[in-house]
Order: sequence, then structure tokens, then C-alpha cells
Amino acid sequence: MEPSFLLLSALTNWKGGDVRLAPDVAIRRLKDAERCAADAGDVEGYWLCHEFDNPYEDELARHKKRRETAFKLMTYATYAIQVSMPCGATGVFLLFRRNGEGWSQCGVERRQQILPTEWAVRCVVPPQFACDAPAMLERVLEAFYKPVLRLQIPLWMMEQGLAAPDRHIRILLCSTGLSSLTKASGQAVFKERLCSLLGAGTLIFPPDGAGRQPGYRVEEVAGQLYQLRNELAHGLPFGAIFHRKTGFLDCDGRPVTEEFARCRYDKVLEECAVFLMCRAMREVLLSRLVFDVRRMEWAAAGGGDESTFT
Repeated sequence: MEPSFLLLSALTNWKGGDVRLAPDVAIRRLKDAERCAADAGDVEGYWLCHEFDNPYEDELARHKKRRETAFKLMTYATYAIQVSMPCGATGVFLLFRRNGEGWSQCGVERRQQILPTEWAVRCVVPPQFACDAPAMLERVLEAFYKPVLRLQIPLWMMEQGLAAPDRHIRILLCSTGLSSLTKASGQAVFKERLCSLLGAGTLIFPPDGAGRQPGYRVEEVAGQLYQLRNELAHGLPFGAIFHRKTGFLDCDGRPVTEEFARCRYDKVLEECAVFLMCRAMREVLLSRLVFDVRRMEWAAAGGGDESTFT
């Protein structure tokens, strides 16, 4: 039997093809009847889609609860996508009810728009995304339904950082989310724990479609990112390096494109902050890691007893 309800949200910048996150949740292009119903935005592009049944009468509390659960699932699926690739999202969830061979809109929920970074719009979706996506969504659902507050907080910080239109607010929120994940309260500790989690020499950014790749590594920017975060948080004057027009550089020290040749270094750190936040979140979720402050190392999370590592 065909599902009676459909939730849709446009993923305008998605370049990763069709991906299934769960049996009833997928990134895909719209079918003909769905395109006619949506009649808005980029109907030819990719959409996050959730098909579900709601057998209860509209006036019943169970109907409302099932509907709210479906909207929450769309939110958590959006988190899972952004963790793997911060490509942005409209934040608009359109609800449709099956009407014969077509669909009739019967609801909408609007969340804040998630803004992509400039590099995220250009780079390719990692090939392992399709394999990791179901596990990523499962881990995000665990974080909110168990619940696991130590994971919820950085996920919320990530969302707010990605939604921020201001460069410096975005840096502040994403770097604070990283501080929450690493449980770090100083620049040296922040850098050490982030390098331990992701690898000191790991390149932060994936390549774009032409194979161009920014050359920034975790160990090179982690300390400066924390320094800028502190200056922002405490209202201090920015260090001179953050005003410098360094350009956005590749591994050979040349601008990745002419368009990025005059980038200020705080703009570079904005891109770094977002990708580091998402990379760290991805590693913690997929590998089920937490920083154990007693053993002073990253360790496997303690099953259902989340207090073990707090």
C-alpha cells in the first residue's frame, strides 16, 4: 500500500545523487505527481523526502503526534546531511496528503534556513556518503531520542552556526560547538584534542569538481581558530593576522581559484570552522566516541550510561 503522506524539503545545492537514509527517508528527485504538487522552488533539483502513513483521524491527538514525529525526523535527517556535507538547506518542510493519483498540500513547517559555505557549494560529496548516511541518521536519532545531551548541544551549535549569515557569529558558534565536543577550555588543549580526533595532518576540505583542494590541515588552523573564537567571545580586538588578505590557498600555497585570491584570513577560518565542526561531529557520531576527561583520551562512549564520561 502506498504511503498516505509525504514530506518534502528542497536541497538546492545537493550534488550527491540519490541517497537513501532510511527505508522511508531519501534524497532524490521528485516524481511527476510530486513536482506538480510542490510547484515551488527548484522542482528539478534534489529534495529530502519522507513518506509515511498516519492512519488516525485528523482530530485525534495521535494524528497530531504522528505528524509532529514526521517533521522531527525531517529535521534530524537534515542534521545528518549537513554533518557529512554542509551544503545548506531551505528549512521549509512541505506536507502533502495523497489524493488519488496526486498529492494535496496540507501543512508546512518553517525552520531557519541553513546557509552553505562558499566551498561547500563547489566541492563534491564524498563517495562514502551514501554508505555512511543510514548510520549517521541512526546516530542523530539516538542523540535526540535516548537522549544524549553531550551530542545534542554541539548539533544545535552546528545548526545555529550554519544558519548565521554573519561570518564572525558563524565562527563563534561552530568553534564553541567544537569546544563542547572536545571538552577543551584552552587553546593548547583544544588543538591537541582536535588533532587527536581528526589527525593532525588531515586536510580539512574535500576537493571541488575540478580536483582543486584547499591545503589547510587540522594542526595548522586549530589554535588560530580558538584564538579568534576567544577574541570574538570576549570582545577583544582581532589579531592582525585575521585581517590579512592571505587568499584561500591550495596545497602549493596558491589560491584555489582566482575568485579566492583576496580572501581575508578570518574568511578562511569561517570555512575551516564549519568543516571542522562537521568533520568532528561526523567522527564522534559514526565511531561512537567521547572525550574521557579521566583517562584524557578519546574513548568509546559508555553504552546507555552517558554519565560515565561527563
